[in-house]
Amino acid sequence: MYQKTQMSDIDSFREKLHTLITKFEKDKTHYLSKGYPEAQVRIDFLNPFFKALGWDIENKAQ
Repeated sequence: MYQKTQMSDIDSFREKLHTLITKFEKDKTHYLSKGYPEAQVRIDFLNPFFKALGWDIENKAQ
């Protein structure tokens, strides 16, 4: 059972990572431009990446 849960977690992470990569590649020029704020990188990519890893970045568990 543990192995099945672990595989679904990995599959879920891969799917979320693929979504982030696709989003970046779709508008790469914008994301690499000087007009794209660093703070927005966290909102658009870093937070979703860490959430996909299972991190409680919003401290919901307290």
